[in-house]
Amino acid sequence: MNYEEFYEALTPLGKNLKDSVSSITRLQKTILKDADTGNLNDMQKTLASIKEAAQLLASRIEDYEACANAFDTADYFISGDFSKQLLASCEEKGVNVKGEKGIYEMFPYKIRVAADTQEVIMDRKKVASCRPSFIAETIRSGQEKLNKAVFKPAPFLSELAVAYEITCLRSGSRIGSNQMLSKIYRNLVPMSRTRKEYDMQAFAFDLARLYEKGPNAWIDEKTGTHYTFGTSRVGKGIRVLSKTGIETYIETFSLINAADD
Repeated sequence: MNYEEFYEALTPLGKNLKDSVSSITRLQKTILKDADTGNLNDMQKTLASIKEAAQLLASRIEDYEACANAFDTADYFISGDFSKQLLASCEEKGVNVKGEKGIYEMFPYKIRVAADTQEVIMDRKKVASCRPSFIAETIRSGQEKLNKAVFKPAPFLSELAVAYEITCLRSGSRIGSNQMLSKIYRNLVPMSRTRKEYDMQAFAFDLARLYEKGPNAWIDEKTGTHYTFGTSRVGKGIRVLSKTGIETYIETFSLINAADD
């Protein structure tokens, strides 16, 4: 099954529906005008025309419904056709994809295709669409919007450093020890309701932008403290993707040294 072929079949039927509705709307306006001007003869003719238009509309609704019902959504997902076409659409739009078997990462988004319920979940939110090209475009435009957003590495690093120190204190570790970025995130955004506004994916995206700027940007301007990231093997840590498509998994964050007084 192919959604785009289904869409092509629906398109002309949808146009027919639009034409019928527009025709009835025009006739309805004519009736109101006839009533206003007292042109009862024309009103009778227009009523007859509306009846014919309504019959045509009913027929066109049945045609559209028959075409829509012919598409087996359950089979589309269960057969794997949806996932294959989603991956193809992402490739066509230049969206990098990592993952398989219905669980994918299109940095910084995470997508889960639930074949049993015919649902697509993007970052824990259901996407009301069964059209792969639409979802791929939603991801691409979202990435583009994030990339265009102003990012100030210095303030972000300062906030990250504070959360790092809190993580060290809470774990009883010395300042300078490696701390998991996942734990730092929880101290950076301690309230659950705030995490809905700034979730782990947004955090990963900011980390990626800071990481890509290199070690010269990992120096706290206020304290002169140098920080570093610890990488991990594929599949662990937070996957960050550079603008050139190079992937790295970063797992920890730590202090290197403080500048001499």
